[in-house]
Amino acid sequence: MRAFKICGCALLVAVLIGILGCDNNSYVRKGAEVKANVVTINNCTATPDTVKVPKGETLTWKIDAGDLHSYSIQFPKSTPLSSSSVPPGQDQTVTGDGWCNHGGWLVESWCVYRYNLIQDGSKTCPDPGVHVGPG
Repeated sequence: MRAFKICGCALLVAVLIGILGCDNNSYVRKGAEVKANVVTINNCTATPDTVKVPKGETLTWKIDAGDLHSYSIQFPKSTPLSSSSVPPGQDQTVTGDGWCNHGGWLVESWCVYRYNLIQDGSKTCPDPGVHVGPG
């Protein structure tokens, strides 16, 4: 009877982890993930598209000199930074969130954050992403 309870609990935990790991809105990488601390914005495109930044390091978005638009960076769901909206040109310390910091070793997608580039205050650009990695 005791073994049955243990197996039942283990099965329940496995199902819950599976459900929590399913995210229909998860970020789909469009290119190779690049370890970097600077993302360059040019004509509504972020380069690299998916940047991997170790927890505790800084990340900065910079606007290419030839791009005359203004941008803001907004995280629509969870954020790996202290704020869900950040301006370009300022270093941001990457911290991760509770899901990434406590369960990212189990479900890697919990440490990948989709963000939007907002051009000139109204146009939403294609969705780049930030992957918080181990230090």
